[in-house]
Amino acid sequence: MFELPLTEQVVRQQRVLAVRQSMFIEPERARTQCLALLAEARQVFDASCLIDCALLLSQIEDQLGDVKHALSCLTEALVYAEEFKQMQRTPEIIEQIGRCYYSQACYPQALEHWQQCAVLCGKQVEFLKTRSLALIGLGQICDAGGDHALAAKMHSLAHGLLLGQDDPFLLVKAKINWAVNLKKIGEIPAAKALLREALQLCLQQKLPHYAATSSYRLAEIKLETGDLITAEDLIADGLAIVARTPYHWVEVNLLALWAQLMAKKGQLVLALSIIQRGLLIAKADGLRHLEMRLSDQAERYARSTGQFELADDFARRVNFILLHLNAAMVPNISPDLSGLSELLV
Repeated sequence: MFELPLTEQVVRQQRVLAVRQSMFIEPERARTQCLALLAEARQVFDASCLIDCALLLSQIEDQLGDVKHALSCLTEALVYAEEFKQMQRTPEIIEQIGRCYYSQACYPQALEHWQQCAVLCGKQVEFLKTRSLALIGLGQICDAGGDHALAAKMHSLAHGLLLGQDDPFLLVKAKINWAVNLKKIGEIPAAKALLREALQLCLQQKLPHYAATSSYRLAEIKLETGDLITAEDLIADGLAIVARTPYHWVEVNLLALWAQLMAKKGQLVLALSIIQRGLLIAKADGLRHLEMRLSDQAERYARSTGQFELADDFARRVNFILLHLNAAMVPNISPDLSGLSELLV
């Protein structure tokens, strides 16, 4: 039987699929392949491929904690969607732009894009997953703004929309974020149940970076409730996962939690050593909020072990980062959450 040769466009679509399948296992390699494919799509004006690659790149760089290319590529994708009559792709591009801004702690900009995305999606079936992602993002903004009850409602709605959609990645994302805010409003048993479900689903579906996140969030609860043995096991599981599959945000948080656990056990020298490992990653990736939190933690450990000069260095670092973040902030940095409840209807 004679088979027609695959067109270049179809071959590029297959390469996009390969990148998507490898992004959670080999994110660094996936980013390199994605950038090369994006450049090729740009050269031949393959709008569909360029949009796919911009969205993938944003997800990969967010996972790696380094969004240096994503925002400009997504902005370019928006232009391509308009010029090449692919306006149906607009909501998912806007959603991912919101994610980029959120990752850089630019909450008002993230809120604006996610709100716009949710409105664009409406209740159209073809945009259900994109709407769910926007709702999860808006829930995270509510969380950052201190309205944990509204955040839980956003995540609950997103979770309900995703049930039965056969997308374990998005379902796990909703479960974890919902659990985080249930914990903050005191619904600990429900939070633990969701996190266990998420962890089991991650292990079944080979979603390592969310498995590490689930382990981290469960370990947080165990540490707070005094179950140090289980907390330490969960931290070890999470660190083993991120050693194989890089996810720096979770790795830094796991190290900070491990240091906290060691401090509770009275092993302050070890706690300081662990927190310094986390600081190296946070500094290298430009995770300024995390670096500030870990530096504050490190100062306490250094001072408790009599290393006063080192403690003073950490204190100065905290003040420096705080000044830098305040200088970089735009006026009215607190997101305006009014009107978000209308999206729950």
